[in-house]
Amino acid sequence: MSETKTIVIGAGLLGLTTAWELVSRGEAVELIESREDVAMETSFANGALLTASMPDPWNAPGVHKHLAASLFNPYSPMKLRLRAVPSLIGWGLKFLRNSSAARYMHAARAGYTLAVYSIAETEKLREALELQYDVATVGTMKVFRDKAAMAAPMKLAEALADLGLRYEILDAKSTIAEEPQLAKVHDSIAGALRFHDDESGDALLFCQALAAHVKERGATIRQNTTVSRVLAKHGRITGVEIDGGRLPSRRVVLAAGNGSAKLAKTVRLSLPIRPVKGYSVTVFRNGLADWPRVPVIDDAMHAAVVPIGDRLRMVGTAEFTGFDKRIRQARIDNLFELLRGLYPHIAERIDPGKAETWAGLRPMSADGLPFIGPAGPAGLFINSGHGHLGWTHAVGSAKLLVDQILEQSPTIDPAPYLPAR
Repeated sequence: MSETKTIVIGAGLLGLTTAWELVSRGEAVELIESREDVAMETSFANGALLTASMPDPWNAPGVHKHLAASLFNPYSPMKLRLRAVPSLIGWGLKFLRNSSAARYMHAARAGYTLAVYSIAETEKLREALELQYDVATVGTMKVFRDKAAMAAPMKLAEALADLGLRYEILDAKSTIAEEPQLAKVHDSIAGALRFHDDESGDALLFCQALAAHVKERGATIRQNTTVSRVLAKHGRITGVEIDGGRLPSRRVVLAAGNGSAKLAKTVRLSLPIRPVKGYSVTVFRNGLADWPRVPVIDDAMHAAVVPIGDRLRMVGTAEFTGFDKRIRQARIDNLFELLRGLYPHIAERIDPGKAETWAGLRPMSADGLPFIGPAGPAGLFINSGHGHLGWTHAVGSAKLLVDQILEQSPTIDPAPYLPAR
């Protein structure tokens, strides 16, 4: 066991996978979580998708037009709220600057590389530890209401094909063959893109199962504990300050999602991360015979319906609203409309009053790529800013980070994800 204890802040997907990667390589770890249990924030009821097929950042070319129009449309898939604008001024300019075609494609390709690596490592970890989290390896399918709408997603898929992305272009008949439960709306489907290498699963169950293994390996998980600041002296990390005093350590990992940026400021480090709210609605099968098999993404609504065992989760929307986690009915209505638009025969037998609604704040970087690596004082490391790809990138990010911490050769090039990029 290493003499240097690593303090990992945040016990969601990124913190737990980082802690596991450290303890599995013989490192001592203390994991600090502000909530009462692991995965209570953004990892709790997220999109449930591990999608190498959708690595593109949200700041696609022309995003400024969508954001401006969203100010006056409560149902817009990407929604900017006026009161959030002041907090987004500096970050937002970087976000828009990175929406050029060249920077967008750079981020998409780097995001894909990390996603493919991470999904493969997730499979290895699942098998090695026999993790149970309602995993499904049936891929995903992105459906379209008209053929013209397929052009941009097909262009992206073609651009990623040389990196290994496998996809099929389906007509309406083939789309229904892949997911027969779409038959009720076959007249409204023009076609689909089928991605067989994507996965899905319950991130909360994954985190709970992994936390048990982390503790079995000797790590401490300290819950209901808030880190108020990171401590450094003479350019080197010395520990963290918590409610009850100080915890000494020469190595600290910020994996606290949106909280990472606030903590980084305590050592004069600026991380361009801002919260982007996403919603999910989870309904239960309750004996229904008709049930989808394949996660389906409705490209027009920028949302998805994902089967998770005996549950269906409708997920989507991107709301720039600061740290406000209130659940707004218009956004929930959007997701039920998604269900009715894809599976009307299921929607009519679902009681909305019994659905589980949730909203979480995705930590979004200004250029659409996560921060993975050393930053600030010696001994400080970052694993945050993954946006909508936190579940997809989690295991691979942890491995990539720990390779850097322990000065081992990483499997993929860390350069695109370094905090100092």
